[in-house]
This record gives sequence, C-alpha cells and structure tokens, in this order.
Amino acid sequence: MPSLSRAVQEVWEVVLQLVAPRCCCICGRALESRTGIERFVCRPCWDNLPIAPPPEMIYHELVCSFGADELALSGVAALFHLREGSPAMRLIYAVKYFGLWELGIELGRVLGGLLPHLLPEPVDLIVPVPIHPARERERTYNQAEAIARGLAAVAQRPVSTEVIRRRIATSSQTQLNAEERRRNVAGAFIGAAQAALARSRSVLLVDDVLTTGSTLNSCAEALLELGARRVFAVAVAKAM
Repeated sequence: MPSLSRAVQEVWEVVLQLVAPRCCCICGRALESRTGIERFVCRPCWDNLPIAPPPEMIYHELVCSFGADELALSGVAALFHLREGSPAMRLIYAVKYFGLWELGIELGRVLGGLLPHLLPEPVDLIVPVPIHPARERERTYNQAEAIARGLAAVAQRPVSTEVIRRRIATSSQTQLNAEERRRNVAGAFIGAAQAALARSRSVLLVDDVLTTGSTLNSCAEALLELGARRVFAVAVAKAM
C-alpha cells in the first residue's frame, strides 16, 4: 500500500475515534481497550469465534479436492472457521472493504504468535496474496498485506509484496463453484520485481479467507516456478 494512502487511513481512524467511540466489528458494543485485537473486537465475540479445523485436516481436504499432483501447497492453516454472511464475517469485511488496516495488522499478529503451531517447519519469506492494481486503487490497499505485515512483525521474517503479482483482473470468486474458481485464477500470477527472493526459499502465503484454495494454489504454482523450495499458506478464516 502506498505510504500516503496508509497515512491518510491512519489519520482517518484517529478522527473517527475522536468523533465516536470505537465499536466491536461483530456486535457493535463500545470498546474501551486501546491495545491489541480488543481495539476492534470485544472479548466475548473474540472468544466465541469458532476455531478452524487443524491444519492437517484442512490440507487433507485440499488434497482430496485438487489431487496430490495438482496441489502446489505443502501445508495450509487458518485461525477461524466462519460461515459467509454470518455476523462473525464482519471481522473480515472490516479489513477487506472498510479500510481497517490496523485490524489487519492485529489479526496478523495473532497469526504470527500461533505460527509455530500451524506450520510443520519455519519459513524464510512471507508473501501476501496480491490483488490486481485496479482493485488496490479502489480499496486503497491490499488487506492481505496488512495481515502479512502484522504476522511478519511477530514471526520476524521478511515480507515482500513484489515477489509475485496478479497479472489478470479476475472476476469475483464469491458466486463461483470450486471448478469455476480454479479456471478463474489459472495463470493469474507471475513473477514480479523481487521474484529472485523466492528462489530456494520456503515461502509463506498470507490471505484473509481460504475457501476452495484455488487462489492460494495458483500463487503457490507461480512461486514454485520461480524456484521456491516449498510453499505454505495461512489465512485468518476458513470459509464454511
């Protein structure tokens, strides 16, 4: 995200906090905390978020869906198991559509703290799933980058937004089935200015939501073509 856009967003968040108290993204309850994830989600709502299945179960689901020969990912994990359209998904919408960059940072920090329990091995490089430049201009930033930045700060691993890029402005995946999603993102990602960073490294992809895994797998294919040793992925939510 451009530094100017980020600065404007931070100023806007300060203004909003002065005008009205910050409220829970899920239930709307006024929040008192000024630190951590509780700046955005009240403790009861946070504690009631359904935990995602174990990484091994999510990965097995993808193997069954893609087939072992077509799955480019070596592991995948998520924090929560959320149903599309449920009140809990407001947490994701707040990051994705309503500009809460700092909420993305905090969610990434939570992921970073749990990373040793979510992945079978350490990673060398963190890469947020890219969005097309046109969509980034529309939203002013990439929500996956916000999550990746928070994760990287805790995991103490470098993050790059220039290893791969999305070369095709794909249509929304929301209403597509699994096979349509795969076709929609086939070949959508290619190497970018810092593509060499992936060579011989274990790379971690970061995104907000994992649904069928089509986007993450397409990114992983691009990274393996660039010479990545292995590719793992984490997301805040696994969609039901």
